[in-house]
Amino acid sequence: MNESAKAGSGYPIRAVERVCDILDLLQIEPEGVSLVAVTAATELPKSSAYRYLLALEARQYAERDADTGLFRLGPAYRPQRARQLGRLLECAHPALEQLRNKVNETVNIGVLDGGEVVHVAVIESQQMMRLAARVGERGPVHATALGKVIAAGMPEENVRTILSGHGMRTFTPATIVTAEAFVRELARVAKLGYAIDDLEAQDDGRCVAVPLPGLPFLAGLSVSAPSSRLSNDGVPLVVTRLKKAATAIVKAYERSPL
Repeated sequence: MNESAKAGSGYPIRAVERVCDILDLLQIEPEGVSLVAVTAATELPKSSAYRYLLALEARQYAERDADTGLFRLGPAYRPQRARQLGRLLECAHPALEQLRNKVNETVNIGVLDGGEVVHVAVIESQQMMRLAARVGERGPVHATALGKVIAAGMPEENVRTILSGHGMRTFTPATIVTAEAFVRELARVAKLGYAIDDLEAQDDGRCVAVPLPGLPFLAGLSVSAPSSRLSNDGVPLVVTRLKKAATAIVKAYERSPL
């Protein structure tokens, strides 16, 4: 293949990557982003970034706020995500119940939404004392195992944008409160393949999470429990069971009808 053909075949790939970068940015900033922010995140010239946004706006994948001029996800994107999420939850339910029964603790699925983690599925432990969020409850990225495992799969600049926009509130003495320390933690999470909230959001709460890879949105699967029952020594077994359940969930999603 000659050089001109190679160059021509590479351009569409770069264009798709730019579109994905813009949609990722709009997804983590539901209140909207400026043209300047899009230009910085994509490293495109301002005129090129603007043309991409206009194309997305024409297809209703992006929309512009008439008052602020900020761009956000459009109506064509939001219903699609809702359908995909509903499909995931239906596929995941058997594996979630099986995992809850094996570990006898609360299991959760969380997704990234507007720079926070939203619990979209919660199957509670049957024990009297349990650690359980509610469906729809939001948590910070920097102080949750789900947030860590999701952020570990994101570009560092996007993570820093979230931290800058939402802050890094201190919940306990163990909470990570600087962007530099959090980025180092994410490197460790990426290497291990799982994340731990080790008394970082609650004084007596421990949570372990693994990613749900290959989905059309960023998501994770976790087990949460009082630290008195989920010790650090017990984490490896929980991780093994989480990874097995995550594989089953992703495969069920991939096999399910569109």
